[in-house]
Amino acid sequence: MVQEAVDRCRLLPFRSVLGQQADASILPFEDGSFDAVIAMHMFYHLPDPAAGIAEMARVLKPGGFLAGTTNGAGSLGQMYELATVFGSPPSDPVAAAFGLDTAERLMQAQFGSVTMAQHPAILRIMEPEDVFLALTSYPPGDQASEPQLTEFRAAIADAFQRGGVLEVEKQCAARPLAAVDRWPGGPARDRAGAAGGAGQSEGRQTGSGG
Repeated sequence: MVQEAVDRCRLLPFRSVLGQQADASILPFEDGSFDAVIAMHMFYHLPDPAAGIAEMARVLKPGGFLAGTTNGAGSLGQMYELATVFGSPPSDPVAAAFGLDTAERLMQAQFGSVTMAQHPAILRIMEPEDVFLALTSYPPGDQASEPQLTEFRAAIADAFQRGGVLEVEKQCAARPLAAVDRWPGGPARDRAGAAGGAGQSEGRQTGSGG
């Protein structure tokens, strides 16, 4: 995945692009190394999201910013309602780990203030099999019994029969943005917004996604 990202970025007008796999809670970079850190849909994969945020703040230069995205609890709710046959709640499971409220709270604890912008959208799912494959690719769907899978397929078929397509609301484009005026460890003098030198050829950027 890292190499694929690097290969794609090399097609863009950057001076240089380097890729490195690392633990987000122990980044192999010095303090104040980057103008910007971008973390797209990845904090809910971390055992300790707060530790990851703290590390990203550490490697930011004064004036640099962190931009991240995560999901709202109601994101894709119409789809997750179909998975209740597995005994799971009708909500996005990743939001329980790092939803919008948690994201804002942890960002504020580290940076002092953040800007949160939500971008709701509608996802039109055309193929019933896409829903089945998506929700049986991780627990509890990947451990479902045959009767549960049969019931799940019936629920999906019914949902598509009603409208021909399945329309679900997305709440997964919220962006907590935080800018730091100084390295972590000093007094809180942070400001919200996308400040800093992101995109400058002299600067360095790091990013991760999941």
